[in-house]
Amino acid sequence: MGKIQKIREQKKLEAELEARAKKKKTKKRLTIALISILALAIIVIGFFYITSLIKSKKTVKAVIEIDKGNIELELYKYAAPNTVDNFVKLSKEGFYDGTKFHRVVTDFVIQGGDPLSKNDNPDDDGTGGPGYVFDDEINPKSLGLADDLINVLQQQGYTFSYLLKSIPHKVGTISMANSGPNTNGSQFFIITTQDQPDLDGRYTAFGQVVEGMDIVRNIQQNDIIKKIIIKN
Repeated sequence: MGKIQKIREQKKLEAELEARAKKKKTKKRLTIALISILALAIIVIGFFYITSLIKSKKTVKAVIEIDKGNIELELYKYAAPNTVDNFVKLSKEGFYDGTKFHRVVTDFVIQGGDPLSKNDNPDDDGTGGPGYVFDDEINPKSLGLADDLINVLQQQGYTFSYLLKSIPHKVGTISMANSGPNTNGSQFFIITTQDQPDLDGRYTAFGQVVEGMDIVRNIQQNDIIKKIIIKN
């Protein structure tokens, strides 16, 4: 009986040790799983944070102040970096302060940014600029333009940047006014009531109205821009 008892005790001990080992393995697996989940969560959160940070650096917020209210804009450096930088520079220098929306076309656009609109001679409105011009920033492929149209535009003198992610001309889009290919300066327009896909490929769109479209649609010719504030 003593020998049988010892065998039973030995088996019981082995069973307990095996159970402890299994419990330890299960605990280890759970720990590894939790660490893996935590690591994955950190990676995902980090990815979205970095993406948001990159996007914020590529998006500039601006406010056009007029007596009727404010027009809030987002300017997209990924779409037109040089254009956004130019707009920001002129705005910070006060270039636009006191200029007028000298051109208003019903159900189409409002246009401003001409320093000559500050004077009392309406005949020269729309002909002024900052004293220099710069190139268009347009990627016709990202706009979905057909190859035949791209070829026609190139024959007309338009040049394209295929690394950019151009935005289409939709309601609320702010875009550079020009007098032909690569003649951007300071004048800009905002689309008021209808998308304008025919402008794609010919004008550099660089931002979007995010607040104040009611103000945009209420703009009348010769309404004055008090100032343009760059918020970041």
